[in-house]
Amino acid sequence: MKKLLIIATITTLAIACKQKNITWTVQPRTMTEAVYASGAVMPQSYYFLKSNSTDLLLQMNVKEGDSVSRNQVLAVLGTPSQLTQLDILHSQVALAGKNAGDGSATLRELQDRIEQAKQKYDVDAGNATRYTDLAKDKAVSEKDAEQKRLDAANSLTAYKSLQQQYLAQQNELTSQLLQSRQQYAATSQVREGKVLRSPVNGNIFKVYLKEGELAQLNDPVVMIGQPGKFKLEMLVDERDISKINIGQKVYFETDVYAGKQFTAAINKIVPLLQKESRSFQVEAAVTDSHTFYPQSSVEANIIIRENVSALMIPSDFLLKGDSVYLQQGRELQKTSIVSGAKNGNWIEVKSGLHAGDIIAKKE
Repeated sequence: MKKLLIIATITTLAIACKQKNITWTVQPRTMTEAVYASGAVMPQSYYFLKSNSTDLLLQMNVKEGDSVSRNQVLAVLGTPSQLTQLDILHSQVALAGKNAGDGSATLRELQDRIEQAKQKYDVDAGNATRYTDLAKDKAVSEKDAEQKRLDAANSLTAYKSLQQQYLAQQNELTSQLLQSRQQYAATSQVREGKVLRSPVNGNIFKVYLKEGELAQLNDPVVMIGQPGKFKLEMLVDERDISKINIGQKVYFETDVYAGKQFTAAINKIVPLLQKESRSFQVEAAVTDSHTFYPQSSVEANIIIRENVSALMIPSDFLLKGDSVYLQQGRELQKTSIVSGAKNGNWIEVKSGLHAGDIIAKKE
């Protein structure tokens, strides 16, 4: 197919001179080439705080326009019973911690009993030693000495048993404390996902729900951003993306400021085709200092070449297949050209014509 096009590059047509034609002298003109893009103006840094499950909006602590600080609680999702459950678990942890401490009533009672058992054992052990010595001197009977030794042994057993009880009770209370803490931590982790905190110091741009309304999974609840600096989020057709480069100037308009034109500069090209729209996302930092409104729609022209001199011809002189009638004396030649950018009613000619050539079209 390409060979046929090359062979047919120039065809001479004999046209009667009596036929009147409109002519145009090819000449350089100043032109600007741009790629159209559409999108929205957004804060340079912004976040959508979303629900991680389907929940009721229990509390909304801010309104649109509020200034907030990092980690500030903006909204709480869930139900009052879930808050009550967390409070109960918190109280259980506090009680378990108190019971497991050295000063707890349960352990203090055991400590008192251990101290009493030790005192009794000390007395019984002393009596056993004394009676054993007396029995050697025949001052008391061996039977009485044996009874005292038996009393001391029983006292020692009771003393050690209470010590073991203390350790067992202490381990049990410690285990209860750990279980309470684990349950509280697990519930807190789930609950924390329902508490929406600000990730930055910024402004509230949008509140999407009212208290009592249902937030669906991954639905935005609050939009927060840092004011003062804005960017454009635009979509560029896949056929034009190869022309886009970082740093290119962008002229854009938004309905919020009807009739006014603003500037931006390309600073990000997302190299992933969006299959639904067959386009690429491109971002541009707004260089104007105006206050813009997030999610306002914009129409933009990304400048590829600006104010350059190029051979231009009126678009209505261009024939199908990128060719023109070139006047050669009294005859016209159908000549193929390589066209470039289209600028309004004008077409750039990259090759095939020279300045001063005269082209024609039938009246």
